[in-house]
Amino acid sequence: MTHCSAPGAWRRILAGLALAVLCACGGAPQIALVSEGRLRSAVVERPATPGPRPLLIVLHGAALSGAVTRDLMRLPALAPRQGIALAFPDAAGLLWNDASLAREVPAMLSGGDDVAFLDALIDRLVAEGIADPSAIHLAGISNGGMMAGHYACLRAGRLASLAMFKATMPPAGDAPCRPSRPLPVMLVAGTDDPVVRWDGGIVLGGAVTLQRRRSVPESFALWRAANGCTGLAPEQPLPRHGAPDGPAVVLHAATGCAAGVPTLLYEVRGGGHRLPGGEELSLLRVLGRATQDAEASALLLDFIRDARSLRIPD
Repeated sequence: MTHCSAPGAWRRILAGLALAVLCACGGAPQIALVSEGRLRSAVVERPATPGPRPLLIVLHGAALSGAVTRDLMRLPALAPRQGIALAFPDAAGLLWNDASLAREVPAMLSGGDDVAFLDALIDRLVAEGIADPSAIHLAGISNGGMMAGHYACLRAGRLASLAMFKATMPPAGDAPCRPSRPLPVMLVAGTDDPVVRWDGGIVLGGAVTLQRRRSVPESFALWRAANGCTGLAPEQPLPRHGAPDGPAVVLHAATGCAAGVPTLLYEVRGGGHRLPGGEELSLLRVLGRATQDAEASALLLDFIRDARSLRIPD
């Protein structure tokens, strides 16, 4: 593994992270709370219908923010129609402290106890009557997906589902993941991702390797084992909607899982470090291609709908 102590290496890393910042945030409804003595924030939106609602928490990627991620996704337009409240929290630094990738960067870039922060955020939204404590869904994108996976390993009992986009699980040598109960899980990853690579490498600027994590297939296998799944259904290609030479999506679904929890991998063949359905902007070419055969927010809400129909034993 290449460690990055030289100033030039860090300049390349920060430049690579900055490529992901596409828009300024404004007008998003913010809340503030104190966790572990730190002032933290999140964008929170709730349906017009009063009373506790299912809550979807979305963790942003490195160097982004909750407000930017909200603006990049269709969730604010789609989720309220399904009676789902949304929360887009902010990391304390440039990266979430997932207790794994965070070890490979200076502490100032990933400061704070983010497990405690997510606990506090959920507690706050439940106490305010916004969130139904039995229907807390957690999703994350890139480094946010890594954090979501870490939280799910420790707090499966608090969650109704987990979704990880463009993210993999920590190296096998890290602390084992032992969720307290079966959990619906969805992974979405591109085979040609130049940042969070299919083989588990975390690479910035095409040259600096931060970490070697589990590969995407190994991460999927981890969650199949955690959910007690016994097999795999035949792979299922999604209908084509994009260009004929564009990235195609293949669904891998585990079978025989405990409590019938869906355990899914959407393999985006030829896809880069992009959310499904993303625009083909020239600025993003360095991150690879986005598939047009699926759309991230719709995939996520369909997955949550299926998870909400389950009765998962404690």
